[in-house]
Amino acid sequence: MEVARARFLVSDRARVALSALDPALAALPPHQLADRLRRDWPPAEAAALAEQLSLRGRAFVRFGEDPGLRYTAAGLEMLAHPLLAARRARRLAALGLPVTDLTVGLGGDIRACLAAGLPCRGLERDYATAILAAANLPGAAVARGDASAPPFRLRDGVVLLDPSRRSVVGRRFDVQAFAPPWTVTLARLTEAIAGVLKAPPGVDHDRLPAACEVEFVQLGRSLREAVAWVGHGADPGLRRAVLLPAGAEIDSRAPAASASPGHVGSVVFDPESCVTRAGLVRHLAARLGAHLLDPQVAYLSGPPAVDPLASAFAVLDVMHFSLARLRGRLRERGWRPSEIRRRAFPLEPDDLRRLLGPQQGDPVTLLCTTLAGQRTVIVARPIARAADETA
Repeated sequence: MEVARARFLVSDRARVALSALDPALAALPPHQLADRLRRDWPPAEAAALAEQLSLRGRAFVRFGEDPGLRYTAAGLEMLAHPLLAARRARRLAALGLPVTDLTVGLGGDIRACLAAGLPCRGLERDYATAILAAANLPGAAVARGDASAPPFRLRDGVVLLDPSRRSVVGRRFDVQAFAPPWTVTLARLTEAIAGVLKAPPGVDHDRLPAACEVEFVQLGRSLREAVAWVGHGADPGLRRAVLLPAGAEIDSRAPAASASPGHVGSVVFDPESCVTRAGLVRHLAARLGAHLLDPQVAYLSGPPAVDPLASAFAVLDVMHFSLARLRGRLRERGWRPSEIRRRAFPLEPDDLRRLLGPQQGDPVTLLCTTLAGQRTVIVARPIARAADETA
């Protein structure tokens, strides 16, 4: 975003305009929205207002609400979800320390920390984004600068870092290409009493700070982030899985079930992504009273149980996989695969569905996997969880 546009958006003139404009205008195609606003505004200002209305609409779709901030397109993509930011802020509030966000962006995390009563400040390297962040965060000091040379004293509080994973050519997956550079990020974390690093959920474990506490946070069906905590208040080596909005958690202090596999029983459990990514499948098995089906596969089996951290399925049939055998069994029993899941299975669900061809009958779920080296299909029906536990 151009600096001139950012300065207009934080002006009283823009604030009044945005509060008066009908949010429903955001549903118009961009060119029609801009034409509509140009009736009352100069072209540059109309374009800025049109962009904000469109971004507010995208924020509503993404978050289920519009946090009411000034946005850039790139900043909205990086903005912390309010539920994740609020949970993090509650933990930071328990530390009772001032928070410095060295990658403040549009201010999602600091906004939640301010709401929790913490003194806050932020640093942003992009000039236009820093202007918007300052307006988004009344009560917090926002400076323009780079995390490699922060203008703040860090050692008296908490430092928060969320390195950018985007560039002009798209998303970056190598942590060395993040901004700020990974080495800078790790160095800043150790300069404060406590440090919080937000990383992509697929980050290699050996890239995280040594002896950090790490939690993998999932929102609904989407695994959102890996968060490393260091210093004061952190439990070095601890791994945690978190599922929101259910608020369900499990960590590596919990008892773990044996790695020895067992047979497919009456119920099969499919743990949520946060559990598998945190390496806590056996811990969840112990909580469910279940056992592994194979040491290399995350499917579990055991007596009926309900836990937000796993989908449960009542087993109808188990068979060694061949396409002809599966197709025949479905037609014989009058089953139609409404959902296909896989773990350690060579075919993608869409490919298997296409190969099976049209099916009629009662809806079932296919759990496709490999057990003791044998391709296996478990035919099952979902066991309902409490409403909206993972919505």
